[in-house]
Amino acid sequence: MFLSRVSMIECVRYPEIPLNIKEDLNSHIHNEFGHIPFVNNMKWSSPEWTLFIRENDEISTFLNIVLREVNFDNRKIHVAGINNVITPKKFRGNGYASKIMNEATNFIFNQLNLEHALLLCADSVIPFYKNLGWYQVDSKVYFEQPSGTKLYDSNTMLLTCKSSVSPREINLNGLPW
Repeated sequence: MFLSRVSMIECVRYPEIPLNIKEDLNSHIHNEFGHIPFVNNMKWSSPEWTLFIRENDEISTFLNIVLREVNFDNRKIHVAGINNVITPKKFRGNGYASKIMNEATNFIFNQLNLEHALLLCADSVIPFYKNLGWYQVDSKVYFEQPSGTKLYDSNTMLLTCKSSVSPREINLNGLPW
C-alpha cells in the first residue's frame, strides 16, 4: 500500500482491496453511472490500482487506474487509463476530485514511470480535466467487447509527462475502462 505523505490519499492494488470497500466503490459507481445505457451495456476492464480519500471512514472520492499497452497509430505505448473518478454527492465541492487526480498524475508519472495517461469522458467534465492539464484528442478509439471490436464515439483525453501527442487512431487492445 502506498500512502501519500502530502494528502492521506490511499493508493491500493485493486485485488488487495477488502471486499466491503469494493462493494462500497461499486455502489458509488452504480449510483453515478447506473442510469446510463451505454455504461450498462458494456463489459469494462478491472483496474490494477484504486486511489481513494476517506472522510470519517466514508469514501469521499476515488478513481481507478487500468494499466495497458495500447496502440497509438500502430505504435505500442504503455498507458495508465483513468476511470470512475467519483466524488459522492455529499462530499462534492471540497476539491477532492482535483486532489485525487493530481495525486494520480504524480503516481502515474513518478511511481509507475509511464509517459501517458488516457481517459474516456462525457462532455460535461471536459473543462474539469482541461483545468488539470489534460487535453482532448480527435482520435478514432477502438476497444474490445465480447461481440468484437467497437469504435468509441465520445471524448478521449490524454495527459503526457513530456510533449503532447495526437494520434489519429488509438486501439485500447482490450476492454474499455
